[in-house]
This record gives sequence, structure tokens and C-alpha cells, in this order.
Amino acid sequence: MTEVPFARLRGFGQLFTDYCQGPDTLASFFGGDWRSAGHIRQVAHQAGPPIAEPLARALLRQNDRWSNPVGPLVRALEARGALAVVTGQQLGIFGGPLYSLYKALTAVKLARHLSETLQRPVVPVFWLEGGDHDLPEVSQLHVPGHAALQSLQYRGHVDVGHVNAGSVGALAFEPDIDRIREALRSSLPNTGFRDRMLEDYFGGYRPGVRFVDAFARTMVALLGGRSMVFVDPEALAVKRLAAPLFERALLGHAELHAALTAATDSVRQRYPAQVRPRATTLFYQDVRGRTLVEPDGNGFGIWRGAKRASAAVWVARLQEDPSRFTPNVVLRPVLQDTLFPTVAYVAGPGEVSYFAQLRPVYEWAKVTMPVIYPRASLTVVEPRVGRILDRTDLGMTDLQESLEGILERLLMHSSGVDAAFARAEGGLSALATALLPVVEAVDPTLGRTCNATRASWTKDLHKLRRRVVKAEKRKHDVLRARLSRARQALFPGGKLQERVLGAVYLACRFGPEVVDAVYERISLDTASHQLLAL
Repeated sequence: MTEVPFARLRGFGQLFTDYCQGPDTLASFFGGDWRSAGHIRQVAHQAGPPIAEPLARALLRQNDRWSNPVGPLVRALEARGALAVVTGQQLGIFGGPLYSLYKALTAVKLARHLSETLQRPVVPVFWLEGGDHDLPEVSQLHVPGHAALQSLQYRGHVDVGHVNAGSVGALAFEPDIDRIREALRSSLPNTGFRDRMLEDYFGGYRPGVRFVDAFARTMVALLGGRSMVFVDPEALAVKRLAAPLFERALLGHAELHAALTAATDSVRQRYPAQVRPRATTLFYQDVRGRTLVEPDGNGFGIWRGAKRASAAVWVARLQEDPSRFTPNVVLRPVLQDTLFPTVAYVAGPGEVSYFAQLRPVYEWAKVTMPVIYPRASLTVVEPRVGRILDRTDLGMTDLQESLEGILERLLMHSSGVDAAFARAEGGLSALATALLPVVEAVDPTLGRTCNATRASWTKDLHKLRRRVVKAEKRKHDVLRARLSRARQALFPGGKLQERVLGAVYLACRFGPEVVDAVYERISLDTASHQLLAL
């Protein structure tokens, strides 16, 4: 496994790169160094109580629906002393981007590692985030096409696509999902795995199946025998358990807002803030869509001109039907760690940055902030790409440059070829000049023949030069094509592979064993980007 510092890759914020290196200056934002065994033990000691029995029942029902036998894991979470490693992601179609899979694998591997080091049961949990993301954001998929990157856009639910439809996870796929499946079948190479993977591992993406169910079934299939508890937080049983926290957030919104604002101001002294503090941390779903609950004097209201109501009315609404309420990005992590005895949260780069603002929110909620553990960030290097890198002696970071810049540095055509032939022509001219008086001394009539010979030498040299230049051009074109393929494989669309390519591409390209390879070879020292050569 080759490691590349995040600071050498584009697209990573300064706070995240600093966090991965563990400077002491960030400890005040997070409570300690994520790489410190002592800090992890401290958080484990302060983690919350076992999960509630209603949550355990809900988890068993949900995971049974996804053919995910997690009885032993749920029973472990009900026992005193158990811990959870939590991660989560929005519900991208056909498994979403590769980083969704990498998040799950990191959480499973970290849970196993912490279970051994802490000598306590540690259970990996995946939070299926289907309640606070727009439909267009989770409906796009990218895979390598025959000539360029191909973008596939699911176009179902066009009647709600222009507004936030609320819980995307609850939407059932319309027939347009079959078009995406057939587009994948025609775009992905037929390696012998493609049809089997599309059917057995991604078969949940069919008309009538909900977003959340399709995603969960796919992740369960990809993880194979690596047990992980999946949770749908939009289920009514989970929302009922969340209602007390929602009520506190509603009635204590001013205090919560003040705490978040102070933390945000502190972060902004050195870094851009990821989260903009809002007056409240709850969304409300009705027939008009999902909108933010906003304070209005002694009561609250929502956007789009809805009638304002007192705090007591809103609390009654919450108690009557908590499924209409959804936490925003600030409150969601606290909810996770209220429901689960979380020791660590496996976070992507953006999440790490916004967690820097959330420590006072955890203190407000009287919940222990977990260790924020960066997920494994990976680029898979396919064999053909690895051979190109070896031949050119280039590294991954070199391919961030423009194609022309890489070629200019590698080939140096004009300076190398022209200089060599200029030296050769000068040498031949000097030889002919030195030879002329010797020839004429023997026979003056041979001077003309000597000059003709020099012209012939020069002509042959120019002819050779043209042939060399032509060969260099062919070499240039071949190298250009190779570098273009390598660059597109490692940085599709100019971005990191894990952020663009779908998990469906990797699975269909290499088969189910590729997940085993990734899991076995990823390092839990996630302070750097990792290159995995297949």
C-alpha cells in the first residue's frame, strides 16, 4: 500500500489535512487526538448506555427486511459495556460513490480493531441517511464510458424533483431505474462479473423498491460476511426515541444556537466554517415538502408562508407525529450518539471539518462526543494504469497536472532531438571543412566533389532527422493516449476516483473478491490517502 499525504492532493481543506496530522492546536475542537489510544479509551469510558429495547426491536425488523442477520450484534449493543463505531452516508443509486463503501469497510475494520484493544464488544453501525438530502443529489451515477466518463441520471419523481421531497429514503423507484440498469449493462465491460453483480448485488434497484431498502441490500451484499448493523432513522420507531432530543432542541434553540455560533467563530479564526449556524436544528415535513422550523417571537413557523404557532403547539405536533421532524446536519450526529454508545464516528473529509464546530453542541446535549476517525481514502490502481505509471516513472500526484504539462516534462521533444541533430550537423560540417584543403592539395578538381559529399551528408542527416521526428510524434501520440487513460482512471472528471466512480463499477469490473482485497489491504492509519494496486 502506497501512501500519499493529503496536502499533496487537491480538494482537501486545510482543517482536514491538519487534523490528519494531529496537531495539538485542534485538540480543543475535538477533545483530543484521534490517533491517541489514551483518548480513545477515555471516550470509551464515557460513552453512553446500551441501546434501548425499542431500538433493538426496530433494528432487528429493519435488518431482517434487508436479509442482514444481525441478532448477535444487536444483543451485544443491548448489553452493558458494548460500544458502537458509527458511520453513515446518503443513499446514492447503485451503492453510491466508492467512498460510501470505503466508509463501511473502515467502520467494520475499526470496530474489530477496537474490540481487540479495548477488550469490549464494539459493533459497526451504518446510519442510512435518507432524510435530509435532495433527490437530484442522490440520483446521479458516474462510470467510465467507452471514450469518456459517463453520467447516468435517474429521472423518476419528476413531479417532486424541483423541491426537497423530504425523506428521499422513503421514495420508491419508478420504472426509469430500469433504464439506468440497462445503461450500466451496456457501459460497463463484460468481464464475466458484470451481469451476475448487477443481478445479485445490485438487484434491489428496481421499480417499487424504496431508496433506503435498495441501498441497504446492496451494502449488505457487498460486505458479504462482515456483519454490520444498518439503521433507517426515518422509521417511526426510531423517531419516537428521537422525540425527547427534538423537543429539547426546539425549546432550547437559543442556547443551542449560541453554543454553535461561538464554536463557529472560534473555527473561523483559522479555517473556513463548514456549517452556517441556523436559528433551529429541525426540519418539518408536510404536504408542501420539508422546510426548516424557525422561531417567531414566542412560537415557531416554517417557510412558504405557513401560519405561525406557539411552542406548545409545536411540541404537541412533535409528540403526536415525530416522523414529520428531521434533524439537520448539526443535530443528527448528537442524535446518533444519543441512541448508540458511540466510541468513534468514521467521517469523510467534509464531516471532519464540520465536527470541529460541534463540540459545544455535544456539551449542550450532555452527550459524549465520539472520536472523529477519518475514513480510509483510497484510489484503486488497475493493472493497466500501474504499468503506465511504472513505464513513465510518474506518481499519482503528477497526474493532477494538465496532460500537456506532463508530456512536456516527460518528452522534451524539441530540446532533445533538435540539440542532438544540431550537434551532429555541426560536427559533419567541421569534418568537411577540415577535409577540403587536404583533398584540394592532392587534386584541386576534387574540391567540388568534397563539397558535394558534404551536401549529401547534410541531406542524409536531415532525412534521418525527419524520420526521428516522425517516430517521436508517434511515440508522443501513444504516450498521450496512455497518460490520458491513466489520468482519467485516477482522476475521473478531474476529481478523486472515490468521489466520482460508483461502487457498481469496481464490483462489476473485478467481481465480489475486490471488496475482500480492499478490506484486507486498507490501513487504519488513515492520515494519508492510500493507493491500492490490483
